Amino acid sequence: MGIIYSCIRDSFLSIRITVGALSTLSKDFREALRRANSDPGLPVPNPTASFWQEEPLCPGLVNTESDGLPEAVDIVIIGSGITGASIAHSILKECGSTHRVVMLEARQVCSGATGRNGGHIKARPYADFQLMKRRFGPERARAIVEFWVRHLKILMDLAMAEGVSAECREVETVDLFFHHDVFDEAREAAQSLANGIPDLAAKMHSWGAAEARKAFSVGDHVVGAISYPAGAVWPYRLITAILWSLLSSYPSSFSIETNTPVTSVTTNKERERPFTITTNRGSIKASHIIHATNAHASHLIPGIRGKLFGLRGQMSAQRPGKSFPKLNGTRSWSFIYRHGFDYITQRPGDGGEVMAGGGWAQSGDQGLCEIGVYSDDETNYLTGSHLSGIMPMAFGPKSWGEDGDGGRVKSMWTGSIGLTADLLPFVGKLDVSLTGRKLPSHCKATKKDLTAPAEWICAGYSGEGMVNAWLCGTALAVMVLGREDVDAKEELGKPGGRLFDWFPREMLISPKRVRDASVSRLIGLAGSAGLV
Repeated sequence: MGIIYSCIRDSFLSIRITVGALSTLSKDFREALRRANSDPGLPVPNPTASFWQEEPLCPGLVNTESDGLPEAVDIVIIGSGITGASIAHSILKECGSTHRVVMLEARQVCSGATGRNGGHIKARPYADFQLMKRRFGPERARAIVEFWVRHLKILMDLAMAEGVSAECREVETVDLFFHHDVFDEAREAAQSLANGIPDLAAKMHSWGAAEARKAFSVGDHVVGAISYPAGAVWPYRLITAILWSLLSSYPSSFSIETNTPVTSVTTNKERERPFTITTNRGSIKASHIIHATNAHASHLIPGIRGKLFGLRGQMSAQRPGKSFPKLNGTRSWSFIYRHGFDYITQRPGDGGEVMAGGGWAQSGDQGLCEIGVYSDDETNYLTGSHLSGIMPMAFGPKSWGEDGDGGRVKSMWTGSIGLTADLLPFVGKLDVSLTGRKLPSHCKATKKDLTAPAEWICAGYSGEGMVNAWLCGTALAVMVLGREDVDAKEELGKPGGRLFDWFPREMLISPKRVRDASVSRLIGLAGSAGLV
């Protein structure tokens, strides 16, 4: 979570090196801050090639578009990743074909962060709980952590229902530590979790250096480990399968328009559809606009610039060494250092690719060079050099061996991560002070089960989309439909109960929350949590 990296929660101490840089207000930081406060623009048209997007299961979906855009719809969803898919799934499953929904995507379908991430479905409860407890108290910290953790079952159920080979599975995840002080702090946090969420703490195990090296076949640089349940998935396959299924089930009420970037949003004088969404292919009038574009959200929402902004992350697909343990995709890893961390999964099957990402702290200028960078059309040389060498060093010559036939690195790519300056996603209705677009006072809902026209946002997962985005999207759909107080039954992809029985209010966006979110406040939060 937070300004620095795709997963502050995965390493408390990731923040230390960068806070030191921030505090000096160096030239590098001032330039990073300028970028973070700037318009991110549209996604670049020629991104690096992601391994996940090769050989799509639904090739007809990749560049899907209609002969022409509809003139008017009820709901426009901007973005076709996991968030957009969740929102569309929830609205269509709830309302059937009564609402006309169109999804607009600037590039190919699901070509943003969902098609570029590490495939982890992983919260880090012992670190998460400590950080959230200092901000919100133990009761709310527990609710937030449980929200993150429940995504594993939700996504596994969705994958099973779709019957798609998305490799969605439970894994044993292992946090490997390479510095004694970092491991000691993490172990203390894990022990304290027993008082806050004992059922999660009971599933964790701490390992000393010798037993960790033996149990997990890792090298002599490892000084300790903490293991616990998590998940992994081929995210692009899962989300494109869901989108394809929605198109097939709701052909008259749902469409996806790829290669259709939104260039502007304005208001008009219509009562029921007061928004005009302009694209490179024409305009659409709508009652509701949902911004599900994560790092690029502030392009159309100027009031959140500098509060939700981008960081470029880097991923790789690597062939396992000839001596690498054959685990059939049942384990994932995080390599946690004093400064920074890496995250790794392995695909199921004999010789499944090792999917390794991270290296932000090694990217140059203590990572500041990647803050506020939205172009995913090139890789970082220093980050790539780091990722290319971590596996044989972490696992040692006995457990890695010679590189696999064809060489170690199969492919490498980048992606834009959307970060918020207060460590939590922005979810909910957008105030006019954030959009700058005032609606006529006489506006009304187009349908009886829709709220009055509005703009909405669901974005800013700070690199943790797989344990945030689906249920944040589901929650937003409930808000758009005005059903927050309905005691709903549990359904596929959606928990039972009233909305705030399971969705943390702390993630709701408001003008005050946006106003209070800042780099200096983030540094204060880190300090209060004992991170600096």
